[in-house]
Amino acid sequence: MKKNLLIRLTGLGLAVVMAAGMSGCGGSGGGTGGGSAATEEYSKPESIKMTFDTCMTFENGLQDVCDEYKNQTGIDLSIEKPDHAKYYEKITLAFASGNPSDVIEMGSTYYPENANNGALWDMTDAWENTTATAKSIIDESYVDALKVDIKDGNGPRLYGFPTVAGNGTITYARKDWFDEATGGNAPKNYDEFIEMLRKFKARGNGAIPITAAGLINSETPYDIYLREFYQDAIPDFYQKEDGSWVDGFTEPAMEGALQRMRDAFAEGLIDGEIVTNNTSTCRDKFNSGLVGAFNYWAGMWCAKLDDSTPDTELVPLPIIEEAGHYIERVPTAMVITNNCSNPVGVFEDLIMYSHDGGAGQLLFTRGVKDKHYTENSDGTATALAYYEDPNTLVEKSFYAPELSITEWQDPIALDPRVESSLQVFRENREFATVPQVSDVISDNLANLNVVKKEVIANVVHGNISVEEGMEKYNNEAGSYVEAILADLNSNG
Repeated sequence: MKKNLLIRLTGLGLAVVMAAGMSGCGGSGGGTGGGSAATEEYSKPESIKMTFDTCMTFENGLQDVCDEYKNQTGIDLSIEKPDHAKYYEKITLAFASGNPSDVIEMGSTYYPENANNGALWDMTDAWENTTATAKSIIDESYVDALKVDIKDGNGPRLYGFPTVAGNGTITYARKDWFDEATGGNAPKNYDEFIEMLRKFKARGNGAIPITAAGLINSETPYDIYLREFYQDAIPDFYQKEDGSWVDGFTEPAMEGALQRMRDAFAEGLIDGEIVTNNTSTCRDKFNSGLVGAFNYWAGMWCAKLDDSTPDTELVPLPIIEEAGHYIERVPTAMVITNNCSNPVGVFEDLIMYSHDGGAGQLLFTRGVKDKHYTENSDGTATALAYYEDPNTLVEKSFYAPELSITEWQDPIALDPRVESSLQVFRENREFATVPQVSDVISDNLANLNVVKKEVIANVVHGNISVEEGMEKYNNEAGSYVEAILADLNSNG
């Protein structure tokens, strides 16, 4: 049975009402392409409406991509690309009006909420039974990362398909400072890491040993930044081996994490403005040459940060022993809504097609030939400049090429710096899980997270001790924690 469609999108603090009455849909009939759970054949959609955030703009040729998709498939593809700052507001309003797009790009905060509320088509059987080329070349670990158990008795099911790998952050160091401090040897443990930061500080002249966009992330995974300090602490609810749920913030490991951050901050090793930092202020500080180490995204950002600091290079650091791993986020999902009249056809002819390792993936990754890239005589390709920015080469149409989830031979070679950072990250990463969702969690999580941030900030700044911080947390967050744990443990 569908749950109450009053959803509170707690990760961003947005409360919206979604209209009930989203009808189920089916799609079958004659056609070409792969199989599905419903039938070995399916009807090709005449048109598909998609809402997307992280694709290229119309000013840079998004309509050309849609036109080329029709040339290749015969299907009309229309894209709605709302303003980034209002993207999820537009989506929730579309659901509330009963007229969401067939396909929507949806991040990990919103994806499980909408699956739980019955708004999304269950594509599990379609994926398991498809005969599309994508089935044999996709890394299924990314697909499995999007499976959600909505507690309807059917177990974990797939309500969205990964666009690209979730990716995550990695700690970078300025090579000149790094070589001087460590002799070019990456710190293996926490003591060596702290000693490196101390040597960064000793440079003087306002040197900031390490910065990050906050002491705790605003959404899961909360400990994606400052992994060297969190280590085995998990500032979130998690399931123990015996199946019971606990609040990781109240576990002894969290006290250790708070003490490490407090001590390092008091010693001047952590950016004094870290609580108010955002990603852009961190980048500005790093680019200005003030910062020795910076935790930021693996992949393309390695090259971008490197280019913005021409006086040095970047070194991606392997994770230290005590931390064990970096964290790969849950991938962004392409969901098919229950408003779609032909979900099987859309799954096959859009989602599977866009990951086919051939013409479809090339279009959804690199764009249109002779508009966004050119082919070379040796079978490789060269990116062209954006229409509106002749000084910047096209990075992607929809999917970031360096984060492909398929065994795909990209005709445009990746920057070696991008490959290097991804290699270090992937050798040291574990996958995050889809956040648990329920009405009880939605009612309590936003308030709980406010208390978490206040406690961490006050402890790290030295306003209160670790013990006082934990007491404050228990006093102010106890009712929220109790309600969430009761709900989680009652559901198994």
